[in-house]
Amino acid sequence: MSTEPDAGIDEVSRTWTRLGREDPLWAVLTDKDKEGGGWAPADFLATGATEIATLLARLGELGADPARGRAVDFGCGAGRLSHGLATAGFGEVIGLDISPTMLEKAREIVEAPACDFRLATGPDLAVVEPGSADLVYTCRVLQHMPSELAHRYVRAFYRIAKPGGLVVFQLPTAPRWNAAGVALRVLPRPVLRRLRRGMEMHGTTEADVRALVRSAGGEVLAADPDTSAGDRWDSRLYVTRAAAQ
Repeated sequence: MSTEPDAGIDEVSRTWTRLGREDPLWAVLTDKDKEGGGWAPADFLATGATEIATLLARLGELGADPARGRAVDFGCGAGRLSHGLATAGFGEVIGLDISPTMLEKAREIVEAPACDFRLATGPDLAVVEPGSADLVYTCRVLQHMPSELAHRYVRAFYRIAKPGGLVVFQLPTAPRWNAAGVALRVLPRPVLRRLRRGMEMHGTTEADVRALVRSAGGEVLAADPDTSAGDRWDSRLYVTRAAAQ
């Protein structure tokens, strides 16, 4: 186990456990029209199947279509993307989350037998066997935790990926220079937390992400512009490959 400080992991756990209790589907996918229990589970899960189909098409364009063995959905929340990965034909899908209430909801609404939902309480991801995943995927997750903690998780992704396996993750770079983005730059942190019901947002420059991937032994195949962080943030989807050995 790592002896480094957990850099906010307890706060992240408390926030998402609360959100998982209050309104789990909306907290995962914050459509303004769906707040207060507005998501129908079938519609919610369908968005995950669509996202995974789009992801796999992009990986195919890059000549990096993963084997359909084990996929890991980090920050699985209520199981939206885990369901999508199972629908896409992965034989085993491990959904990891720090929130017991989110995992409870995932087990309730996801019926795919390929899905195995596990509580991951530490940034070393010790609940997943090293070198076992053909694909590690996460989106709309790392952005909600302090950057130091997010970077530790990214390093752990390469530990659990198979040699030559794919690690795909989304991270914002910085607030945009539009009115909403400028507000993010100047408003005090407590105000922003209150406005977003505790869901913080953090960014990492593309240059720093590329350096992080290199330091973990990975290779960046693409850094695609991405809209997952909303119109207030510039964001990237990083498609990377773990070292072959």
